[in-house]
Amino acid sequence: MLSYASSFKRYDVLILFFILILIWQIAHFIPPGSYNLPNFQDIVIHAGHRDPVDLSAGNATLGFQAIISVSAENRNDAHAWRQEGLIKAANRTGIIVHIPPQRDVTFKELKDLRDGKVDSNGSFDEESAHPSEGQALAWLAHINTLKNIIDSNTTTALIVEDDVDWDTSIRSETLPIASAVRILTNASSPPDLYPYGTDWDVLWLGHCGDIYGTASPSSIQFSDPTVLPTNVLRNVWIGATYEAFPNHTRNVHYAGGPMCSFAYAVTLHGAKKLKQWASTTGEAFDVKMHRGCVDGALTCLTATPEVMHHQRMLGAQSLSSDDMAREYEAEDSEQRNQDARAGREKALAGSGVTLGGHRVFTYNIMHSARCNWDRGDDELMQCLPNKEEWEQFQT
Repeated sequence: MLSYASSFKRYDVLILFFILILIWQIAHFIPPGSYNLPNFQDIVIHAGHRDPVDLSAGNATLGFQAIISVSAENRNDAHAWRQEGLIKAANRTGIIVHIPPQRDVTFKELKDLRDGKVDSNGSFDEESAHPSEGQALAWLAHINTLKNIIDSNTTTALIVEDDVDWDTSIRSETLPIASAVRILTNASSPPDLYPYGTDWDVLWLGHCGDIYGTASPSSIQFSDPTVLPTNVLRNVWIGATYEAFPNHTRNVHYAGGPMCSFAYAVTLHGAKKLKQWASTTGEAFDVKMHRGCVDGALTCLTATPEVMHHQRMLGAQSLSSDDMAREYEAEDSEQRNQDARAGREKALAGSGVTLGGHRVFTYNIMHSARCNWDRGDDELMQCLPNKEEWEQFQT
């Protein structure tokens, strides 16, 4: 016969057991609709570490359900650098980036796309300019990423190209941006689940310039100490400066016409609209998205200056995302060898950062996460173009 004391001890153990189970469940709780990407099979599962409790715009996915990289780079290539730099930047800033493999593209499919024939993912307009091989491959990669977002029912996602760069303080930069987006769109969704709301289609965070004006009801301007002084910033697409605005300020506004798809976020309904819109012409993907924002087919907002830009590496086998056409279409290696020699000479002549003997730089980012991947906050360096490079390169 059990005594009262022994029964009490057994009861005590059971209570302790259930308390431990409850604590474990709370610690591993993932809110509904968050981080569920069943259709993404990552080459790199993630970089950085996430806190499943933090759903703010400063979390490991910058407040989006996922950050997804568009990349066709072969990491086994001796000259590969984009994904490696992306992973280092992500680890430096504690960001999770998914890098799903791109599907194989057949020669016939690529030829049909360039000839303006209908493809299973959409159709190119016969009357529009036919895309180059590089443009067609980039177009397919972006469309495939949008399709995966739609198929996995991902509510919000930030899509980044594999040579994208950002500031070491990116997780503080996105907090006021999210608040501004919610104000401008009169967001109806709960901020604890959707920091940016969902009343938009495209949020263009990484671009090479946008048309902008002074502050207005459709623009919110705020102080940001991580923004470079205006005499250093450049709207590289239209060749303008940002000197109309005070130093160290950023603007969030409805897009006037950004260009370059370095980094852009989509809502689920935005991904559906963008996929349909971008599948109807042979223009480069970012040009088509630009037109959708300008024409009103898409509801687009942007941050000016941008918070993400691509990093450029000078030299062969290391071309930036906007040089894909030339990289894919080179018929021999002589031009690449010339580029390599020129790149090495410039790297030696320049006073900036070199990587593997090649000079690298990023426009409009104060402290590049790629360049500072192995540096602490008290030893950060800048990775900006010099005067010659500023004048030579458009992005």
